[in-house]
Amino acid sequence: MPESAWYRNRAMRAAYFEGLGDPSIMTLVERPARDPGPSEVQLRVTSAGLNRADANYRRGRYLVKSPGATRSGFEGAGIVTAVGSGVTQWRIGDRVAVLPSSFDVVSEGTCAESMTVSADALVATPANVGDRDAGSIWIQCLTAWGALVEIANVGPGDWVVVPAASSSVGIASIQLCRARGARVIATTTAADKVEALRRFGPDAIVDTRAEAYVERVQAITDGRGARVIFDPIYGPIVNDHIRVACTEGIVFVMGALDATPLELGLGGMLRKNIRLQGYTFGPMLADPVRRARAVADVTDLLERGDFTPVVDSYYPLAEIEAAHRHLESNRHLGKIVVTP
Repeated sequence: MPESAWYRNRAMRAAYFEGLGDPSIMTLVERPARDPGPSEVQLRVTSAGLNRADANYRRGRYLVKSPGATRSGFEGAGIVTAVGSGVTQWRIGDRVAVLPSSFDVVSEGTCAESMTVSADALVATPANVGDRDAGSIWIQCLTAWGALVEIANVGPGDWVVVPAASSSVGIASIQLCRARGARVIATTTAADKVEALRRFGPDAIVDTRAEAYVERVQAITDGRGARVIFDPIYGPIVNDHIRVACTEGIVFVMGALDATPLELGLGGMLRKNIRLQGYTFGPMLADPVRRARAVADVTDLLERGDFTPVVDSYYPLAEIEAAHRHLESNRHLGKIVVTP
């Protein structure tokens, strides 16, 4: 069936939840596909990546708060099925992805068969990325690129610590550092993930539950410390990150897997002029010049194969609750993808 006719007269399924809670509140609803208005594009969704943000949003722990009843999914990709008036940059049949932080998750969450968004929210999917994986690349790649390239400008000679390295952002960070010649110390709290992480080529791996994190990083870096620590954990380990950072190093905090209140030890941070920086890629995407630069560079890295999607598992949309349970189990390596 031509893409231009796919959406007509069909009820579309979408992942949906009301209230806040565990994965059991996830359900599917049917709604008519929304025709695109002026400057809008409608997609047949082919894949949607799940992220920690999806679980936190459902539980009420995310920067964006649910209004009480909402669709689900912050990241996705698909094929253009209809375009509204005034749209010239996209045509029916184009393969595109939806940039995160550029659409309303409440009405157009990506875990769905169809979504309609602003034409400006879309980017082209590289030819070497398949439809099943296309919805799983932009959050991790933009997260890694914005911090490690735009802000820290990592390169040869730099040591970079990547905690929770088995996550999709962690793997993308390893890939990016290797592409830029920086050296990577991947950390994990799961012994079974140590061997799995070796395939991504970090220079060292530290199991922080079995090894002394600070001492191991200092030994690996010959006492110099790491210039960048890219942390999604937060909590008390931030003080250890400061200890392993080199003089004038950067400790990024870009998540809060550990919600334990942090009592920050200022001594080491002040003595070494450590830069402790909160980070999301939202401000970067809000600036048209920075956004264009990020999209162009990430696309180039994808086309060269320096960024490669790593998918742990695919779940059909009908199994959205199971997909969320797997996400919260922390047993996955890479991205969990929902395929409508």
